[in-house]
Amino acid sequence: MAEIFLSYRRDDSASATGRLADALEAHFGDERVFRDHEIAAGENFVEAIRRSVESATVVLAIVGRRWLDVRDGEGARRLDDPADFVRLEIELALRAGVAVVPVLVEGATMPAEADLPPSLAGFSRCQALELSDRRWRGDVAALIETLQSRFAIESGGTPLDSAGSTGSAALARWSVDLLDLVGHPRRLIARRQTGRAGDPVRSLVFLCAAIVLGHIVLLVGVDVELIAKGSPGAKALGVVAWLLTGLLINLLLAALLAATLAIAWRLVARDAGYRRIGLIGAYIYGGAWLGLCTGMMITTTGAQLIDPAWLGHTLDALHASLATSTPAALPPIARLGAMPMRGAAAVLLVIGALIWLATAGWCVVAWGAFRRSLAATRLQAWLATSLWIAMLAAIVWLPLQLV
Repeated sequence: MAEIFLSYRRDDSASATGRLADALEAHFGDERVFRDHEIAAGENFVEAIRRSVESATVVLAIVGRRWLDVRDGEGARRLDDPADFVRLEIELALRAGVAVVPVLVEGATMPAEADLPPSLAGFSRCQALELSDRRWRGDVAALIETLQSRFAIESGGTPLDSAGSTGSAALARWSVDLLDLVGHPRRLIARRQTGRAGDPVRSLVFLCAAIVLGHIVLLVGVDVELIAKGSPGAKALGVVAWLLTGLLINLLLAALLAATLAIAWRLVARDAGYRRIGLIGAYIYGGAWLGLCTGMMITTTGAQLIDPAWLGHTLDALHASLATSTPAALPPIARLGAMPMRGAAAVLLVIGALIWLATAGWCVVAWGAFRRSLAATRLQAWLATSLWIAMLAAIVWLPLQLV
Protein backbone atom coordinates (compact mmCIF):
# COMPACT_ATOMS: atom_id res chain seq x y z
CA MET A 1 0.00 0.00 0.00
CA ALA A 2 1.16 3.55 -0.77
CA GLU A 3 2.31 5.88 2.01
CA ILE A 4 1.37 9.08 0.15
CA PHE A 5 -2.26 9.45 -0.92
CA LEU A 6 -3.11 12.23 -3.41
CA SER A 7 -6.63 13.62 -3.02
CA TYR A 8 -7.71 16.02 -5.78
CA ARG A 9 -10.51 17.11 -8.10
CA ARG A 10 -10.00 16.43 -11.78
CA ASP A 11 -12.06 19.51 -12.64
CA ASP A 12 -9.88 21.63 -10.38
CA SER A 13 -6.24 20.53 -10.27
CA ALA A 14 -5.64 17.50 -12.53
CA SER A 15 -2.65 19.12 -14.26
CA ALA A 16 -0.93 20.30 -11.07
CA THR A 17 -1.60 16.94 -9.41
CA GLY A 18 -0.05 15.13 -12.35
CA ARG A 19 3.11 17.26 -12.14
CA LEU A 20 3.34 16.74 -8.39
CA ALA A 21 2.73 12.98 -8.68
CA ASP A 22 5.51 12.66 -11.27
CA ALA A 23 7.96 14.41 -8.94
CA LEU A 24 6.93 12.35 -5.91
CA GLU A 25 7.08 9.07 -7.83
CA ALA A 26 10.52 9.96 -9.20
CA HIS A 27 11.78 10.57 -5.67
CA PHE A 28 9.94 8.04 -3.52
CA GLY A 29 9.02 5.39 -6.09
CA ASP A 30 5.75 4.56 -7.84
CA GLU A 31 4.60 2.16 -5.14
CA ARG A 32 4.66 4.86 -2.43
CA VAL A 33 2.33 7.31 -4.21
CA PHE A 34 -1.38 6.60 -4.77
CA ARG A 35 -3.75 8.24 -7.25
CA ASP A 36 -7.30 7.13 -7.97
CA HIS A 37 -6.49 6.03 -11.52
CA GLU A 38 -4.46 3.15 -10.04
CA ILE A 39 -7.63 1.35 -8.89
CA ALA A 40 -8.05 -1.83 -10.94
CA ALA A 41 -11.01 -2.28 -13.25
CA GLY A 42 -13.91 -4.02 -11.52
CA GLU A 43 -12.64 -3.24 -8.02
CA ASN A 44 -15.00 -1.63 -5.50
CA PHE A 45 -13.97 2.02 -5.76
CA VAL A 46 -15.14 3.08 -2.30
CA GLU A 47 -13.48 0.13 -0.56
CA ALA A 48 -10.26 0.68 -2.52
CA ILE A 49 -10.21 4.33 -1.47
CA ARG A 50 -10.95 3.41 2.14
CA ARG A 51 -8.12 0.86 2.28
CA SER A 52 -5.66 3.23 0.63
CA VAL A 53 -6.49 6.22 2.84
CA GLU A 54 -6.48 4.29 6.12
CA SER A 55 -3.13 2.64 5.31
CA ALA A 56 -1.43 5.85 4.14
CA THR A 57 1.04 7.83 6.23
CA VAL A 58 -0.10 11.18 4.86
CA VAL A 59 -2.90 12.46 2.62
CA LEU A 60 -1.94 15.36 0.36
CA ALA A 61 -5.16 17.26 -0.42
CA ILE A 62 -4.49 19.22 -3.61
CA VAL A 63 -6.54 22.43 -3.43
CA GLY A 64 -6.96 24.56 -6.55
CA ARG A 65 -8.92 27.77 -6.98
CA ARG A 66 -12.14 25.85 -7.80
CA TRP A 67 -11.74 23.10 -5.18
CA LEU A 68 -14.36 24.59 -2.88
CA ASP A 69 -16.99 25.57 -5.48
CA VAL A 70 -16.96 22.80 -8.11
CA ARG A 71 -20.61 22.00 -8.95
CA ASP A 72 -22.42 18.93 -10.19
CA GLY A 73 -24.81 18.75 -13.15
CA GLU A 74 -27.68 20.14 -11.07
CA GLY A 75 -25.70 23.14 -9.82
CA ALA A 76 -25.19 21.86 -6.26
CA ARG A 77 -21.77 22.14 -4.68
CA ARG A 78 -20.04 18.74 -4.78
CA LEU A 79 -18.42 19.22 -1.39
CA ASP A 80 -21.89 19.31 0.22
CA ASP A 81 -22.65 15.81 -1.11
CA PRO A 82 -21.77 13.14 1.52
CA ALA A 83 -20.95 10.77 -1.37
CA ASP A 84 -18.44 13.18 -2.91
CA PHE A 85 -15.15 11.29 -3.18
CA VAL A 86 -12.91 14.20 -2.22
CA ARG A 87 -14.99 14.81 0.87
CA LEU A 88 -15.01 11.08 1.64
CA GLU A 89 -11.22 10.81 1.33
CA ILE A 90 -10.57 13.67 3.75
CA GLU A 91 -13.23 12.46 6.18
CA LEU A 92 -11.69 8.99 6.21
CA ALA A 93 -8.23 10.43 6.85
CA LEU A 94 -9.38 12.69 9.68
CA ARG A 95 -11.37 9.86 11.28
CA ALA A 96 -8.49 7.38 11.02
CA GLY A 97 -5.93 9.81 12.41
CA VAL A 98 -3.97 9.96 9.16
CA ALA A 99 -2.06 13.22 8.70
CA VAL A 100 -3.69 15.57 6.15
CA VAL A 101 -1.60 18.23 4.43
CA PRO A 102 -3.48 20.74 2.23
CA VAL A 103 -1.37 21.59 -0.83
CA LEU A 104 -2.40 24.90 -2.40
CA VAL A 105 -1.78 25.16 -6.17
CA GLU A 106 -2.46 27.70 -8.91
CA GLY A 107 -2.90 30.58 -6.45
CA ALA A 108 -5.55 28.90 -4.28
CA THR A 109 -6.15 29.92 -0.68
CA MET A 110 -7.03 27.75 2.30
CA PRO A 111 -10.82 27.30 2.76
CA ALA A 112 -12.33 28.74 5.94
CA GLU A 113 -14.10 26.45 8.40
CA ALA A 114 -17.40 28.25 7.75
CA ASP A 115 -17.21 27.27 4.06
CA LEU A 116 -16.74 23.56 4.79
CA PRO A 117 -19.20 20.84 5.84
CA PRO A 118 -19.06 20.17 9.61
CA SER A 119 -17.33 16.84 9.03
CA LEU A 120 -14.41 18.67 7.40
CA ALA A 121 -13.97 21.29 10.13
CA GLY A 122 -10.64 19.73 11.12
CA PHE A 123 -9.36 20.20 7.58
CA SER A 124 -9.45 23.99 7.92
CA ARG A 125 -7.01 23.72 10.85
CA CYS A 126 -4.42 21.66 8.98
CA GLN A 127 -1.20 23.49 8.15
CA ALA A 128 -1.09 24.05 4.39
CA LEU A 129 1.82 24.17 1.94
CA GLU A 130 1.86 26.20 -1.25
CA LEU A 131 3.22 25.11 -4.63
CA SER A 132 3.76 28.16 -6.80
CA ASP A 133 4.24 27.87 -10.56
CA ARG A 134 7.16 30.32 -10.37
CA ARG A 135 8.88 28.35 -7.57
CA TRP A 136 7.60 24.92 -8.50
CA ARG A 137 10.82 22.94 -8.25
CA GLY A 138 11.89 24.56 -5.00
CA ASP A 139 8.43 24.24 -3.44
CA VAL A 140 8.19 20.57 -4.43
CA ALA A 141 11.66 19.96 -2.98
CA ALA A 142 10.50 21.57 0.28
CA LEU A 143 7.41 19.35 0.31
CA ILE A 144 9.55 16.26 -0.22
CA GLU A 145 11.82 17.36 2.62
CA THR A 146 8.75 17.67 4.85
CA LEU A 147 7.56 14.19 3.88
CA GLN A 148 10.99 12.76 4.70
CA SER A 149 11.71 14.66 7.92
CA ARG A 150 8.25 14.88 9.48
CA PHE A 151 6.69 11.63 8.22
CA ALA A 152 9.91 9.62 7.74
CA ILE A 153 8.93 8.37 4.28
CA GLU A 154 11.91 6.67 2.68
CA SER A 155 13.32 7.79 -0.63
CA GLY A 156 12.91 5.23 -3.37
CA GLY A 157 14.52 7.08 -6.23
CA THR A 158 17.09 9.77 -6.89
CA PRO A 159 16.54 12.75 -4.57
CA LEU A 160 15.78 16.11 -6.06
CA ASP A 161 18.49 17.58 -3.86
CA SER A 162 21.85 16.23 -2.88
CA ALA A 163 20.86 15.28 0.63
CA GLY A 164 20.92 11.57 1.26
CA SER A 165 19.63 9.32 3.98
CA THR A 166 21.06 10.07 7.41
CA GLY A 167 21.18 8.24 10.69
CA SER A 168 18.63 10.64 12.15
CA ALA A 169 16.27 9.93 9.24
CA ALA A 170 16.60 6.18 9.81
CA LEU A 171 15.95 6.65 13.52
CA ALA A 172 12.89 8.77 12.75
CA ARG A 173 11.66 6.07 10.39
CA TRP A 174 12.01 3.35 13.00
CA SER A 175 10.28 5.55 15.58
CA VAL A 176 7.33 6.18 13.29
CA ASP A 177 7.11 2.48 12.44
CA LEU A 178 7.18 1.52 16.12
CA LEU A 179 4.43 3.99 16.98
CA ASP A 180 2.34 2.77 14.04
CA LEU A 181 2.92 -0.85 15.03
CA VAL A 182 1.58 -0.13 18.52
CA GLY A 183 -1.26 2.24 17.63
CA HIS A 184 -2.10 1.44 14.00
CA PRO A 185 -0.84 -2.09 13.21
CA ARG A 186 -3.03 -2.47 10.12
CA ARG A 187 -1.60 0.74 8.67
CA LEU A 188 2.00 -0.41 9.17
CA ILE A 189 1.33 -3.87 7.76
CA ALA A 190 -0.35 -2.36 4.71
CA ARG A 191 2.65 -0.08 4.13
CA ARG A 192 4.98 -3.07 4.23
CA GLN A 193 3.21 -4.61 1.23
CA THR A 194 4.91 -2.62 -1.50
CA GLY A 195 4.99 -5.43 -4.05
CA ARG A 196 8.76 -5.59 -3.98
CA ALA A 197 10.63 -8.90 -3.85
CA GLY A 198 12.22 -7.85 -0.57
CA ASP A 199 8.93 -7.53 1.34
CA PRO A 200 8.93 -11.13 2.69
CA VAL A 201 12.59 -10.80 3.70
CA ARG A 202 11.83 -7.60 5.56
CA SER A 203 8.96 -9.25 7.42
CA LEU A 204 11.15 -12.24 8.31
CA VAL A 205 13.86 -9.95 9.66
CA PHE A 206 11.24 -8.14 11.75
CA LEU A 207 9.92 -11.46 13.07
CA CYS A 208 13.39 -12.71 14.04
CA ALA A 209 14.25 -9.40 15.71
CA ALA A 210 10.96 -9.41 17.63
CA ILE A 211 11.51 -12.97 18.84
CA VAL A 212 15.06 -12.30 20.01
CA LEU A 213 14.07 -9.00 21.61
CA GLY A 214 11.21 -10.75 23.39
CA HIS A 215 13.62 -13.27 24.89
CA ILE A 216 15.97 -10.48 25.94
CA VAL A 217 13.04 -8.78 27.67
CA LEU A 218 12.38 -12.04 29.52
CA LEU A 219 15.99 -12.06 30.70
CA VAL A 220 15.33 -8.81 32.55
CA GLY A 221 12.88 -10.64 34.80
CA VAL A 222 14.84 -13.91 35.02
CA ASP A 223 18.12 -14.41 36.85
CA VAL A 224 20.77 -15.61 34.38
CA GLU A 225 21.87 -18.17 36.99
CA LEU A 226 18.57 -19.94 36.40
CA ILE A 227 19.36 -20.34 32.68
CA ALA A 228 23.11 -21.01 32.66
CA LYS A 229 25.59 -21.70 35.43
CA GLY A 230 29.37 -21.75 35.66
CA SER A 231 31.98 -19.29 34.49
CA PRO A 232 31.06 -16.01 32.76
CA GLY A 233 31.92 -17.61 29.42
CA ALA A 234 29.70 -20.60 30.13
CA LYS A 235 26.87 -18.28 31.15
CA ALA A 236 27.25 -16.26 27.96
CA LEU A 237 27.17 -19.41 25.84
CA GLY A 238 24.15 -20.62 27.77
CA VAL A 239 22.26 -17.39 27.17
CA VAL A 240 23.13 -17.45 23.45
CA ALA A 241 21.98 -21.08 23.21
CA TRP A 242 18.77 -20.13 25.03
CA LEU A 243 18.14 -17.26 22.61
CA LEU A 244 18.84 -19.38 19.52
CA THR A 245 16.67 -22.22 20.80
CA GLY A 246 13.83 -19.81 21.47
CA LEU A 247 14.27 -18.29 18.01
CA LEU A 248 14.16 -21.69 16.30
CA ILE A 249 11.11 -22.89 18.24
CA ASN A 250 9.22 -19.66 17.59
CA LEU A 251 10.06 -19.69 13.87
CA LEU A 252 8.78 -23.25 13.57
CA LEU A 253 5.60 -22.32 15.44
CA ALA A 254 5.12 -19.20 13.30
CA ALA A 255 5.61 -21.27 10.13
CA LEU A 256 2.98 -23.76 11.29
CA LEU A 257 0.50 -21.00 12.12
CA ALA A 258 1.12 -19.22 8.81
CA ALA A 259 0.84 -22.41 6.74
CA THR A 260 -2.48 -23.46 8.27
CA LEU A 261 -3.81 -19.91 8.03
CA ALA A 262 -2.82 -19.73 4.35
CA ILE A 263 -4.68 -22.98 3.67
CA ALA A 264 -7.76 -21.65 5.46
CA TRP A 265 -7.73 -18.41 3.47
CA ARG A 266 -7.20 -20.26 0.19
CA LEU A 267 -10.28 -22.35 0.90
CA VAL A 268 -12.32 -19.18 1.47
CA ALA A 269 -10.73 -16.82 -1.08
CA ARG A 270 -8.99 -18.50 -4.01
CA ASP A 271 -6.90 -15.44 -4.84
CA ALA A 272 -5.37 -15.19 -1.34
CA GLY A 273 -1.61 -15.45 -1.85
CA TYR A 274 0.52 -17.53 0.50
CA ARG A 275 3.32 -14.97 0.51
CA ARG A 276 1.02 -12.10 1.51
CA ILE A 277 -0.54 -14.13 4.32
CA GLY A 278 2.90 -15.11 5.60
CA LEU A 279 4.02 -11.47 5.52
CA ILE A 280 1.01 -10.27 7.51
CA GLY A 281 1.32 -13.17 9.93
CA ALA A 282 4.97 -12.35 10.60
CA TYR A 283 4.16 -8.84 11.80
CA ILE A 284 1.23 -9.97 13.93
CA TYR A 285 3.20 -12.84 15.49
CA GLY A 286 6.17 -10.56 16.20
CA GLY A 287 4.03 -7.87 17.82
CA ALA A 288 2.08 -10.40 19.86
CA TRP A 289 5.27 -12.09 21.03
CA LEU A 290 6.74 -8.80 22.25
CA GLY A 291 3.56 -8.03 24.19
CA LEU A 292 3.46 -11.54 25.65
CA CYS A 293 7.10 -11.41 26.76
CA THR A 294 6.77 -7.92 28.24
CA GLY A 295 3.78 -8.99 30.30
CA MET A 296 5.54 -12.18 31.33
CA MET A 297 8.66 -10.29 32.42
CA ILE A 298 6.64 -7.95 34.62
CA THR A 299 4.47 -10.77 36.01
CA THR A 300 7.52 -12.95 36.72
CA THR A 301 9.20 -10.08 38.56
CA GLY A 302 6.09 -9.68 40.70
CA ALA A 303 5.96 -13.43 41.38
CA GLN A 304 9.59 -13.43 42.49
CA LEU A 305 8.83 -10.67 44.98
CA ILE A 306 6.14 -12.91 46.47
CA ASP A 307 8.16 -16.15 46.38
CA PRO A 308 11.82 -15.86 45.26
CA ALA A 309 12.13 -19.65 44.95
CA TRP A 310 9.04 -20.21 42.77
CA LEU A 311 10.65 -19.36 39.41
CA GLY A 312 13.72 -21.45 40.17
CA HIS A 313 11.60 -24.49 40.99
CA THR A 314 9.56 -23.93 37.81
CA LEU A 315 12.64 -23.78 35.54
CA ASP A 316 14.22 -26.82 37.27
CA ALA A 317 11.03 -28.77 36.60
CA LEU A 318 11.05 -27.73 32.94
CA HIS A 319 14.72 -28.74 32.55
CA ALA A 320 14.03 -32.11 34.14
CA SER A 321 11.06 -32.61 31.85
CA LEU A 322 13.18 -31.89 28.75
CA ALA A 323 15.92 -34.24 29.93
CA THR A 324 13.57 -37.17 30.62
CA SER A 325 10.89 -36.44 27.96
CA THR A 326 8.18 -36.61 30.60
CA PRO A 327 5.51 -34.05 31.52
CA ALA A 328 6.80 -31.37 33.84
CA ALA A 329 5.59 -31.31 37.46
CA LEU A 330 5.36 -27.54 37.78
CA PRO A 331 5.01 -25.82 41.16
CA PRO A 332 1.34 -25.06 41.69
CA ILE A 333 0.16 -21.50 41.07
CA ALA A 334 -1.86 -21.84 44.26
CA ARG A 335 1.43 -21.63 46.13
CA LEU A 336 1.72 -18.00 45.09
CA GLY A 337 -1.90 -17.29 45.94
CA ALA A 338 -1.37 -18.56 49.47
CA MET A 339 1.31 -15.94 50.14
CA PRO A 340 0.73 -12.26 50.96
CA MET A 341 0.33 -10.20 47.81
CA ARG A 342 0.71 -6.49 48.36
CA GLY A 343 2.88 -3.52 47.57
CA ALA A 344 5.12 -3.65 44.47
CA ALA A 345 4.34 -7.31 43.80
CA ALA A 346 0.62 -6.67 43.50
CA VAL A 347 1.20 -3.63 41.27
CA LEU A 348 3.50 -5.62 38.94
CA LEU A 349 1.04 -8.50 38.67
CA VAL A 350 -1.77 -6.09 37.77
CA ILE A 351 0.41 -4.30 35.19
CA GLY A 352 1.43 -7.62 33.65
CA ALA A 353 -2.20 -8.70 33.36
CA LEU A 354 -3.14 -5.36 31.77
CA ILE A 355 -0.32 -5.71 29.22
CA TRP A 356 -1.59 -9.17 28.28
CA LEU A 357 -5.11 -7.82 27.87
CA ALA A 358 -3.80 -4.94 25.75
CA THR A 359 -1.82 -7.41 23.64
CA ALA A 360 -4.95 -9.50 23.07
CA GLY A 361 -6.84 -6.38 21.97
CA TRP A 362 -3.95 -5.40 19.71
CA CYS A 363 -4.06 -8.83 18.06
CA VAL A 364 -7.77 -8.44 17.35
CA VAL A 365 -7.16 -5.06 15.70
CA ALA A 366 -4.11 -6.27 13.77
CA TRP A 367 -6.01 -9.33 12.57
CA GLY A 368 -8.07 -6.98 10.42
CA ALA A 369 -4.98 -6.57 8.21
CA PHE A 370 -5.88 -9.87 6.53
CA ARG A 371 -9.33 -8.65 5.54
CA ARG A 372 -8.04 -5.27 4.37
CA SER A 373 -5.07 -6.59 2.39
CA LEU A 374 -7.02 -9.42 0.76
CA ALA A 375 -10.06 -7.19 0.07
CA ALA A 376 -12.24 -9.81 1.77
CA THR A 377 -15.70 -9.48 3.26
CA ARG A 378 -16.41 -9.86 6.96
CA LEU A 379 -17.99 -13.25 6.27
CA GLN A 380 -14.88 -14.46 4.47
CA ALA A 381 -12.68 -13.24 7.31
CA TRP A 382 -14.81 -15.02 9.91
CA LEU A 383 -14.87 -18.24 7.86
CA ALA A 384 -11.11 -18.21 7.31
CA THR A 385 -10.41 -17.58 11.00
CA SER A 386 -12.86 -20.29 12.09
CA LEU A 387 -11.32 -22.81 9.69
CA TRP A 388 -7.86 -21.92 10.95
CA ILE A 389 -8.84 -22.42 14.59
CA ALA A 390 -10.46 -25.75 13.72
CA MET A 391 -7.31 -26.90 11.91
CA LEU A 392 -5.11 -25.97 14.86
CA ALA A 393 -7.46 -27.76 17.24
CA ALA A 394 -7.26 -30.88 15.06
CA ILE A 395 -3.46 -30.71 14.97
CA VAL A 396 -3.38 -30.64 18.79
CA TRP A 397 -6.16 -33.21 19.29
CA LEU A 398 -5.05 -35.96 16.87
CA PRO A 399 -1.65 -36.68 18.49
CA LEU A 400 -3.33 -36.92 21.89
CA GLN A 401 -5.60 -39.65 20.55
CA LEU A 402 -2.63 -41.66 19.29
CA VAL A 403 -0.82 -41.67 22.64
